[in-house]
Amino acid sequence: MLVDDHQIIRDGIKQLLTNESDIKVVAEASNVKEALKHLENVKPNIVMTDLSMPNGSGFDFIKSVTANYPEIKVVVLSMHVEEAYIRKAIELGVSGYMPKDISKYELVEAIQSVAKGEMYFSSTVSKVMMNNMVKKVRKSEQAAQATAKLTQREKEIVKLILDGMSSPEIADKLFISHRTVENHRANIMNKLKVRNTIELVKKVLENEFWDQD
Repeated sequence: MLVDDHQIIRDGIKQLLTNESDIKVVAEASNVKEALKHLENVKPNIVMTDLSMPNGSGFDFIKSVTANYPEIKVVVLSMHVEEAYIRKAIELGVSGYMPKDISKYELVEAIQSVAKGEMYFSSTVSKVMMNNMVKKVRKSEQAAQATAKLTQREKEIVKLILDGMSSPEIADKLFISHRTVENHRANIMNKLKVRNTIELVKKVLENEFWDQD
């Protein structure tokens, strides 16, 4: 089943698949409401959907399909190839993701692969996912290097900051002076390259520097 609010897109896809004997478009819809109505009567093996549509988002549609029709595979065909869109679609359980400028060869390959129970992500989407993974790995390595520079006392103070304690409270708990706590905080921020407590907490939580328990 094809779900896209542009008739020309749906017609174009059907034209590309005309000579594919093992692929048949059993239904099409221009919006989420119409697509869900079709699914009450038609049970396609694959639903190919856009993300930007009237009467409900593509993400809401994907969530509904994967929850109510787990046997149906969902493939996204969208102009959005940003990492955030791809990640959310994957989290919702899609079996494939492709840009709208995909070639006929990739379109057919995607449908056939997903029909066999495989996952399919176009070369463009795979590149975005790989670049993001590399960035995360490098960021994690940099975070580990920065954390390694902290002393045990500094790590202890960071944990107390994460617990919401102020410098005077930290000083009382650790039996040290307020000035000493402030010096430690300054050293921590310098080593982790942050400018204030908000940035410090955000960086520590995002990178999971160490076990905070």
